Amino acid sequence: MATLTNRRLHVELRDDLKKMITKGLGKVVNDATRKTFTANADGAILEFAHRQPDIGFWNGVKYYGSGKSSRIRVRRSPVPDVA
Repeated sequence: MATLTNRRLHVELRDDLKKMITKGLGKVVNDATRKTFTANADGAILEFAHRQPDIGFWNGVKYYGSGKSSRIRVRRSPVPDVA
């Protein structure tokens, strides 16, 4: 069950990042060992944990090369209700 959840989160994160970053978005990678999703965007590395504390936002860290980092927050697309 956890694998399906991580796959779904991976697809949702990739789609939301595509909407936010129109140019320069690299592949979104699911790193199961570290329990993170990682993407390259315009020379920065974006990292999001598998477990997200806020259902309305993607909370993560943005790394600039090998230097400083900063926290980032990206609004999540609403999940459609399946009835």
